[in-house]
Amino acid sequence: MTSSQSTGAVSIELITDVEKYLTTKQVSEKINVPAATLRYWRHCNSGPESQTLGPKRVVYKLSKLNEWLAAQENNSVRGGVA
Repeated sequence: MTSSQSTGAVSIELITDVEKYLTTKQVSEKINVPAATLRYWRHCNSGPESQTLGPKRVVYKLSKLNEWLAAQENNSVRGGVA
């Protein structure tokens, strides 16, 4: 969503709902997985969804990371009601 503000003759478009992005290092620290593993998962087209910004910058949307983590948790639940 954007919001316009008028400052004299200049109109500035403000971004009001910015998606949070994390670097490989931040994701590595958050989920306690080595950065090399994240790079390998990316190479194998598995793991959390990621995007490349520019020639070398890999980022992960926080919302997509949380979705992936929830799916991993749902797929690994064992036991429960006796």
